[in-house]
Amino acid sequence: MGKDFLRLNAYTSERRIIYLGFFTAFAVMIYLLESFIPKPLPFLKLGLANIVVLLLLTSGYSWYALIVAISKTLIGGLLSGTFLSPGTVLSLGGSLLAFLIMVFANRDLFGFSTIGVSICGAVAHNMGQLLVARVIIIRQDSIFYLTPIMILAGIATGLMIGFLTDVFRYALSKKVLNGVTG
Repeated sequence: MGKDFLRLNAYTSERRIIYLGFFTAFAVMIYLLESFIPKPLPFLKLGLANIVVLLLLTSGYSWYALIVAISKTLIGGLLSGTFLSPGTVLSLGGSLLAFLIMVFANRDLFGFSTIGVSICGAVAHNMGQLLVARVIIIRQDSIFYLTPIMILAGIATGLMIGFLTDVFRYALSKKVLNGVTG
């Protein structure tokens, strides 16, 4: 199974926009539903909506992944009433750094699996949030005392998101290969 099992390049630009809208809406829905899951710490989320971002990125659709990553955060913040709150600003900063690191980690040069790319992205997301918090909100170096917790949380959630992305990719590829969605 190749990275291009989604076959987005085979469609017209209108159909690709429809798929982008679907993936964005799906990620926003997951983002909103995740707010109902209890958090172990107030600032830690599982990041389940990143399954969509990771699926697109590791399938070779980096621009789609970037659009979905930014859109899920901004639209999710708007719909949840937290738009431009500290949480949304931290999430956006973390998402952008995570995206850059995942694009780099996803290169064949490194040989990372989906789970490896996910762990890199989750740790980068958490470190990006700490950096944004330090620059914009807290303005004290003591924020970096959270670094070990954020790294461990990133490893755990990255492992889970990477695994779920592989499960989702497998299920989706079976549907596509069987002609159900293609």
